[in-house]
Amino acid sequence: MRVFGLVLAAALGAPSLGGAADIRVLSGNAVQAPQKAAGQDYSAKTGDHVSFFFTNPSIIQKKIDADEPFELYVIPSAFLAAAGKAGKLRAAFSRPLARVGVGVAVRENGPKYDFSTPEAFRKMLLEAKAIAYSDADTGGLSALSVQKMLQNMGVADEVKAKAVTKPQGQELIATGEVDFGLFNVSEIPRAKGVILAGAAPAAVQAYLDYDAGIPTLNPDPAPAARLLDFLAAPEARKLWDAAGIDQVQAAK
Repeated sequence: MRVFGLVLAAALGAPSLGGAADIRVLSGNAVQAPQKAAGQDYSAKTGDHVSFFFTNPSIIQKKIDADEPFELYVIPSAFLAAAGKAGKLRAAFSRPLARVGVGVAVRENGPKYDFSTPEAFRKMLLEAKAIAYSDADTGGLSALSVQKMLQNMGVADEVKAKAVTKPQGQELIATGEVDFGLFNVSEIPRAKGVILAGAAPAAVQAYLDYDAGIPTLNPDPAPAARLLDFLAAPEARKLWDAAGIDQVQAAK
């Protein structure tokens, strides 16, 4: 259970005692946009300096294992749980923060797809000739969400047979070589000529959970805790919504 005494009001007050704080955040790529926007707002209001290192899960794990200096982690829940078990977290400050669902990437001005219901989505998947998504073997966690969703829908084998898991999957959507793609909502688009058509139907959606925590190597957790309060505050929800990411409130 995180400490709730460090509230948003404190985050919006004067700069940290003793001068502005430097808060380095290790985070996953999937939750990049809302944190960048929130970090800019937070720095402007408090005077603290916030810097982010966004990367893929395999690099996140390497940096945690190497005890690289960060004041705050915003990482997939499984990675945060592992860090906690390894004694690398201040447990009182850990909390769920966000979840990222699977979205459908399509070619701009291309065919219009109906995936408004699970049945329509299933039909769309089965009728496609080629579907792009990330390669789970390279550490892309969106691929695990996609695979989980397809398994739950009972179409995993059919889609795997026509899957395109190349790194340039969204570029292939833009050229028409691939019908559409399945990626984290927050990572669409990442190629010119590609747009986000929408999220997969809620009834079949698979989410990637992101949690936040303060490393034990951070000797002064208060500045990072205030930033975390800011990221998790209801007032910040609009930033998460704009990126297609669900802000998650911790249980009280």
